[in-house]
Amino acid sequence: MTNKFAIFVNTTDSFNDCWIPFFKLFKKFWSQFSGKIYLNTENASFKFDDLNIISIKNERFLKGKPNWSKSLMAALNFIEEDIILYMQEDYFLNDHVNIGFIDEAYQLMLKDSSLSCIHLTDQATPGPFEDYIGNKNFKIISCKADYRISCQAALWRTNELKKYIRTYETPWQFELIGTKRAQSLYKDTFLIIDKDQYGVGKNEMLPYIFTGIIKGKWKKEIKSLFAANEIVVDFSKRGFFNEESVLNRKKNLKWFKSQWYKIISLLEIQLKRLFV
Repeated sequence: MTNKFAIFVNTTDSFNDCWIPFFKLFKKFWSQFSGKIYLNTENASFKFDDLNIISIKNERFLKGKPNWSKSLMAALNFIEEDIILYMQEDYFLNDHVNIGFIDEAYQLMLKDSSLSCIHLTDQATPGPFEDYIGNKNFKIISCKADYRISCQAALWRTNELKKYIRTYETPWQFELIGTKRAQSLYKDTFLIIDKDQYGVGKNEMLPYIFTGIIKGKWKKEIKSLFAANEIVVDFSKRGFFNEESVLNRKKNLKWFKSQWYKIISLLEIQLKRLFV
């Protein structure tokens, strides 16, 4: 594998209890990786075995009160590589990575300059999708698709990712409103793996738990994964997520999606058109 892209792990210092489990599982299931790994910390430094981890310490670049999107932008401005593999600290690998396939996706981005992003899991968006003539293993995410912009694992052109960030948005707003930008302002090409061949449980390219922490609490399936890999964590500090609360979250997202985010995104789009 070429390893000419960097891995970017988006995190925050308050989630430092995830770092040892994340990198222990990373080391086990992707032992061949020898490139740079950027860890988007605020002030903390972190090392693990022989991995080339670079702690960004993004607060030194920030002005004013930090938030998720400001920290992300500051980190991306620090990164040298043109292409990164975006992950988050609770994307705990649970099986071996298909390194040949990831390299195939990376080479595809080098070959096709129109590609802004390749989602490496079928959990990013429900589609719809279109055929991509450049490689049968991937599909084009339609401009009509929800979650064209997603925080799930993906290869991104660094500058293209920066283009979609607004420094006042939460990660959920980034996905929802960013998708509106991807539908109307910037009609870039986004690919995703063919879920019929490489979806969850079907020769996954980058198999991990979606996601390990929800609303600050551990997902229950994490416990067995950690036990099987001799990872000791005090689960009582966070507790476990109550799956029943997912219904309330979905209701809130539905309301949010149908109301004010449309106003914000449409206003931005109209202003863009006025000045083009």
